[in-house]
Amino acid sequence: MKGTLKYIAQGALAVTLMGGSALAENLCASSEQRQIVQDFLAENPSLMPVMAARELKLPEAIVASAYSPDQVASTTGDAFTDVWTAMTQLEEVTVLILKDRDVFEISSPIGLGESSDTNAFYNLSHDNPFSGHLRPDLYSSIYAVTVPHGEERFGRGIFFYKPNGEAAFGILVSGRGPSPSNEQIAKFDAIMAMIKDLPSACPS
Repeated sequence: MKGTLKYIAQGALAVTLMGGSALAENLCASSEQRQIVQDFLAENPSLMPVMAARELKLPEAIVASAYSPDQVASTTGDAFTDVWTAMTQLEEVTVLILKDRDVFEISSPIGLGESSDTNAFYNLSHDNPFSGHLRPDLYSSIYAVTVPHGEERFGRGIFFYKPNGEAAFGILVSGRGPSPSNEQIAKFDAIMAMIKDLPSACPS
């Protein structure tokens, strides 16, 4: 508990030092923030950015940017269509949506969508449980993340972040539940490799 409180205090200080305008414009971890996140993850290695950010009181996109390079791949929101199209190759995933203190989980394949001719929405097919209307023009970054769950298991997720550092939503491929198929893991790894080849959301 004391260790967590220490990280929260450090995170709050790091946010204060950034200032309001910098917080909105710069969602890449500073060297100080990176160290705070890395120290925290050393003691809590299985936490995805969504949970680590809540503990550290830092914007989630900043926390995601501070994960180890072997755990994360990022790109800008401009790559939404490429990433989304690749995600449609996955088998059923868990869509994660956070609204205030509520957490919604939807088990669903990722369906193709199409951009509207009259507005900025990306309209998803209604053939799957996860459907609706997305605003990819409002996503500033996309992160694929892996975290260890024990010695041989990994949690895998892809998250879409807004300019304020909050996640619009994310998808989880695996975690503490049943292990995904080898084919599903290979598909996720291919998406992560593709993202690594795209322009990064943050300088390396």
